[in-house]
Amino acid sequence: MNDDDPLRPGHPHYNEAVALELTVRTMRRAQGKKNLEDVARGTPEWEAVAEDFLRDLRRAVGDDPDRPG
Repeated sequence: MNDDDPLRPGHPHYNEAVALELTVRTMRRAQGKKNLEDVARGTPEWEAVAEDFLRDLRRAVGDDPDRPG
């Protein structure tokens, strides 16, 4: 399996991605922020939470979420 394969169990980076997601979700919960499962899918609130989650994910990997990507 090479790094261009879809991210799924068995992919070289799958466990890292899962750990990163769980870390960000846990940190958001500790900060009192909502995660996607806390809001109704497809609503404006869900969209806002998703965008904020992605910003936190970028921070977690050392990126600047305010820099165009």
